[in-house]
Amino acid sequence: MKRLLLISILTGTLKVLTAQVAFTTLVTQGPVVAGESFQVQYVLDNLGKDDEFFPPDFRNFKFVSGPNFYDASAYGADGPRKLKNVVYTLVALKPGKFIVPGASARINGQMMRSDNALVEVISKEDAIAKGILQGIHRPDGEYSLDPGEDPYDKMRKNLFLRILVDKKDCYVGQPITATFKLYSRLHSKSDIVKNPGLYGFTVQDMIGLNDNLTSNEKINGKNFDVHTIRKVQLYPLQAGSFTIDPMQVQNKVDFSKSTVHDKTEQEIIEGVVPETIDTQVNNKAVFENSMSTEPVVIHVKAVPSINRPAEYNGATGKFSIAFRRPKRELAKNEEGDLVITITGKGNFTQLSAPSIQWPAGIEGFDPVVTDSLDYTQAPLKGKRMFRFRFTSSKAGKYGLPVVRFAYFDPDSNHFRSLVTSPLTVIIDNKENAHQAVKANVPMAGRHRLRPVIWIGALVLLITLAVGVMRLRQRSKQMPAPGKMERTATFTSAADALRPAMSLEESSDKIFYTVLRRCIWDFFTPYLGLAGSAMNKNNLSLALAQRRIGNEHREDILAILQLCETGIFTEADIASDKRSLLKRTTMVLDSIGNELAAQVK
Repeated sequence: MKRLLLISILTGTLKVLTAQVAFTTLVTQGPVVAGESFQVQYVLDNLGKDDEFFPPDFRNFKFVSGPNFYDASAYGADGPRKLKNVVYTLVALKPGKFIVPGASARINGQMMRSDNALVEVISKEDAIAKGILQGIHRPDGEYSLDPGEDPYDKMRKNLFLRILVDKKDCYVGQPITATFKLYSRLHSKSDIVKNPGLYGFTVQDMIGLNDNLTSNEKINGKNFDVHTIRKVQLYPLQAGSFTIDPMQVQNKVDFSKSTVHDKTEQEIIEGVVPETIDTQVNNKAVFENSMSTEPVVIHVKAVPSINRPAEYNGATGKFSIAFRRPKRELAKNEEGDLVITITGKGNFTQLSAPSIQWPAGIEGFDPVVTDSLDYTQAPLKGKRMFRFRFTSSKAGKYGLPVVRFAYFDPDSNHFRSLVTSPLTVIIDNKENAHQAVKANVPMAGRHRLRPVIWIGALVLLITLAVGVMRLRQRSKQMPAPGKMERTATFTSAADALRPAMSLEESSDKIFYTVLRRCIWDFFTPYLGLAGSAMNKNNLSLALAQRRIGNEHREDILAILQLCETGIFTEADIASDKRSLLKRTTMVLDSIGNELAAQVK
C-alpha cells in the first residue's frame, strides 16, 4: 500500500513538473556598446490572461521604453505552443559587466522568477576597434533598433508577404495567375510552414522557391528586396466561388545592437520548422513573428450555354487543329496512326481527346497523349498531340470521319468550331501477323488480337528474364556495403506501384490519384523533387540533365498527364488500368536503372 501511495505521489509530482511554465531572460550575447540601446526579453510559456507580470529594477541602465507585450510561437517535440514576449529597451551607461535582473510573474496563482542575465558593456572606441561599430551613419536598411523603437512594429513595416492575382473573375478553364512574394528590408530567415490550399483548380507551377527569383521594388519611397516564393497558374474546374487559402510564413529577424553599415540578407526555406526560438547570436537581438497572405476569393463563371457547340468539351483559350495523314494502305491487323495536334494557348492540362466515330470494320484505341508546352506562359502555350491507333481485320476501303473540335474564347465570349478534312484508308488482303500489341489496347478488343497478345507476352517474359539475369550479375559485382549506402533507399518500380496495383478496381479518381503519388514517390530519392517543385516541367528538366532518353521522358510525362486528366477532369478515361500499370512499371524500371547506374 505504501509503495502504491509513493508511486501516486511521484506521478502527481511529475505532472506538476511537466505543467510548469518556462520563464526565460534573454539579452544580446557579446558586448553591448556604451550609449547604445539594446533589448531585454522575458519569454513566458503559456501566460494566461489572468496572470500577472512584475518588472525588475534596471538601476544599472537607462530606461528607454517598456514593457511591450507580444504574442509569439515556437515549435517543439509536442507541436506548436504559444509564448508571451515582454520586451524592454535599455541603454548601457558605462563600460563594465552588469547583471540584468530577472523578472517575476504570478502564474496560476504561484510566483515565478526568471534567471538573471550577464551583459558586457564596452566603449565606442573598443567597439570600433573590434569592428562592432563602424560609424554613426544610418544605412539604407533597417538593421538596428533606435532607443525606444518597437521591434515588432519595425518587422511589420519592413517584412511582409503578399499574394498578387491577375484577375478575380473568370470563366471555367480560364487561368488565374497567382504570385506569392516576400518583401524585406531586414536580416531575416523565413520558413514556409503552410502552402495555400488551391482546391477547385488544376494547378500548374511556373516559378518555385528553388528558382531563387529576386528583384527590387520601391514601396512608399523605400527599396525592398522581393523574393518570388511561388507563381502558379490556376485553371478552375467548375463554376462557383473558390478561395485561395493563405500562405503562412514564420520569420526570425536579426537586429544589430548598434548602428552598422550592412546589406540586407534573407533566407527562405520550406518545411523545416525550428524546434526552439533562436535567442541572441553574434551581437544581434533575434525576434520572431508569423505572417500570412490574405485569402483571395475567385469568382468562376460557367461558359455560356447559348450557341454552345455539341462537340464542346471544356477547351478554353485560342486553338487551332491539324492532323497527320495515316498510311493510305494498310495490311489486315496492321496498326495505323491518326495524329491530331491541337496548338495554341489555353487550358491544355484539362484538354481531353477529340471524339472520333470510327466506321464499322475499324477498331480504334485510346490515344497516346504527348505535350510540348511552355510552362512560363499564362495561359499555357504550345501543343498537345493525340496519337490514335487503329486496325482492321477486314479488307476494304474505309472513310475515316472528320474530327470536330470546339473551344470557348473568353476574350470575345464566343465559341469557335474547328473541323478536319475527311480521309480514306485502304485495308488490303495481306496479313500482318507480326504486329506487336500496344499497351493501350482496350480489354474489349483483345479477343480479336489473341495471337498478337501471345507474341507480346512472350517478348515481355523474355525481357523480364533478361532483366533478372542482369540484376543477378550486378549483385555479384556489387561493391562493399559502405559504397552502396546512397542506393540503399531506392525503391523498385514494382514496390513503388504496389499501392496503385491494389486499387485496380477502384474508381478512376482514386486509382489515378494513388498512381500519380506512387510515381512521384519513386522519383523523390533519385531527383530530390519535393513540394512545389514536383511538376512535370521540373521532372522533364531533371531527367534531361541526367541524360535520360527522350522516349522514356515522353512516356512517363504522358502517364502523369493521363493521371491528372483522371484526377482533375470529369473525362471518361477508357483506359485498361492493368496495361497502364505494366507500362508504368517498365518505364520506371528503365529510368530507374539508368539513374541508379549514375549514382554508383
